[in-house]
Amino acid sequence: MKLRKRKTTDIELGGQDSFLDLVSNIIGILIILVMVAGIQAQYSSANISEAPSSFATPQILADLETKRQELQTKSETTAKLRHDAEEVLLQSEIVMQQIHRQTLEYSALFDMMTSARAAIEIAAEERSQTFKEKIEYQRRLQEINAQLEQIDRVKTALRQMRPKASVLENIPTPLAKTVEEKEIHFRLLGGKIVYVPFTELLEQLRHYVGEEQNRLAKTRTNAGKVGPIESFDLEFSLETLDVSAYGGYGAKRIQLQYAEVVPKLDSMGETIQSALASPQSEFRRKLSLFMKNIYTVTVWVYPDSFEEYQELKRFLREQGYSVAARPTTMDQPIAASPFGTKSSAQ
Repeated sequence: MKLRKRKTTDIELGGQDSFLDLVSNIIGILIILVMVAGIQAQYSSANISEAPSSFATPQILADLETKRQELQTKSETTAKLRHDAEEVLLQSEIVMQQIHRQTLEYSALFDMMTSARAAIEIAAEERSQTFKEKIEYQRRLQEINAQLEQIDRVKTALRQMRPKASVLENIPTPLAKTVEEKEIHFRLLGGKIVYVPFTELLEQLRHYVGEEQNRLAKTRTNAGKVGPIESFDLEFSLETLDVSAYGGYGAKRIQLQYAEVVPKLDSMGETIQSALASPQSEFRRKLSLFMKNIYTVTVWVYPDSFEEYQELKRFLREQGYSVAARPTTMDQPIAASPFGTKSSAQ
């Protein structure tokens, strides 16, 4: 990780630069004054020495004495100014040394502050990374807990499907076999049973694909919906495969990827008691349309209806039907795909 080092700007040292400029200007002015005073004294002395002796009257001599005294005063003033200038130069050197030491101390202090800031930034970055790892760990933990809860629900559902130990029934249980013949589908949810026109919806989907084959073959994937049939729709997704190697150049095959039965109403069907008690119930009326030696009754059972399923299974066996159970979680729809499994009937 790169650390950004703060640069020292002109603003931070602006006060020092201004002071140095002021000192330099004062020294320059003093030097100029010393030079001007020296030149004036030299010029005046030369003029006096070169004056003709014929003009040395008492008044002139008095004036010359006055000028000599003035020159003496100026010379002393010049010497004092020179001395003051030297003192100022000495003081400026001392100040410059102090400024240099303070600059070094400030630079060292700034380096220490930069190092401390870098250390703080590194520590903050490490804390941030640790916090991110903690959040990711909590997210994964929640996913694992959700999976464990799902497994517990399935285990509970399977446990409820087993016959109770206190009930002993002399009912012959044939070995389970994969359903190869025709199926009739029912959904058992919330203690209510309803007929699911799964086969009819799939047949409607085959008819739709046959009519739209040329259009569907132009795209890789397609999705849509057929129905409704008895308050159920079928949502589907299709895949177009290139089978030129088997069926000639440009041959296409459309196959089902996924199909899901979608009810139009949340609650549909009859209670098990009503469905089994009356020959005129919708369940028994629908069941009578399918021959027992041809059709297998497939029941999509949800976790809240396993006890009702035991009663339903007993009734169907008495009627001579083969029964296939499809245990389903509460959030799992009735669906089919090429990668699914067939029902197992008893």
